[in-house]
Amino acid sequence: MRRRKLMWLMMIVAGVLLSGCGLEESMEINGDLSSKVTNQICTTDEEEKEINKELSQEGMGNLQEMMKEIGYTRAGKKKLNGVEHNVYQITERMSVKDTKEEFVVLNKNQAVMDMSVLSETLNENMGEMEGVRFDEIGSLTVRIKYPFSIYKTNGKLQKDGCTVEYPLNMLRKLERAYAVSSAKYANNKKCTFYGVKNKSYYRTSKNVKAESEGVITSFKVNKVSQGDNSYKAEKEGVYVVKAKLLAGNTKTVKFTIDKTKPVTNMKAKKYSQKVTVNFRDKLSGVKKATLNGKKISNGKVVTKKGNYLLKITDRAGNVRTVKFSIK
Repeated sequence: MRRRKLMWLMMIVAGVLLSGCGLEESMEINGDLSSKVTNQICTTDEEEKEINKELSQEGMGNLQEMMKEIGYTRAGKKKLNGVEHNVYQITERMSVKDTKEEFVVLNKNQAVMDMSVLSETLNENMGEMEGVRFDEIGSLTVRIKYPFSIYKTNGKLQKDGCTVEYPLNMLRKLERAYAVSSAKYANNKKCTFYGVKNKSYYRTSKNVKAESEGVITSFKVNKVSQGDNSYKAEKEGVYVVKAKLLAGNTKTVKFTIDKTKPVTNMKAKKYSQKVTVNFRDKLSGVKKATLNGKKISNGKVVTKKGNYLLKITDRAGNVRTVKFSIK
């Protein structure tokens, strides 16, 4: 799952060391949104022999000891693809708070879970398995039972109408897993961004958040998938945030963070002859420049003797002032 480090650890082990093994994670969400999560790792006797050789060489004991150390218990045997496997299992009961932290959105009408980290890691690991066919590697399944009847999902809906399965071939392609209870939410196209305005400029860090009664199936910042429907923009740069809804529409907001003052060729000193005032702002651009309170353009030539105050303001509100004089 998204924030459970153990899941990533076991998934990586399954992808790299336990080729051919099975990994299943099942979550059953109760009506009050608390849950029970069960992880199973399935290995054949032959696979365990190979694993134990690797562990022994590293001075790490054996698989059974490692499983016990991290909380797994032996739970009998089961057949996967017609082959008998040993089952190691761990079960955890999660509070409402902890369960909700596993999801981008979880309520009694919809659930959205970020799968981007899992899919990226799976593809990286499987990409390293040169010469191994997809049907030769181990199985990985995520199974979630929701506390509502499902109207629409991007997983494999089971006969009970509440449980969804996500097998390995599906998990490799998922950005987010979702399930929704009715057309009211599945077809809702309204989405609002908070924290920033489109085509705006800011000189401080900004939090941008998307909210919708519909299902947000994708939230990307500069084409990178995010684990939540919010993002803190701290570094300088241009940000393009896109939220895609299950209803088919996409909402976009673009803004710029610029914390740097405009630059100019003018120095705080006395000049003995006429000067040409140049200025620029690389990120947000110059909004206004004044000389002794009067608006000027870039390249302004100043010839008269006297004292001058140059003030340059960029679109983000950063201001640079320079006092100079001409003898």
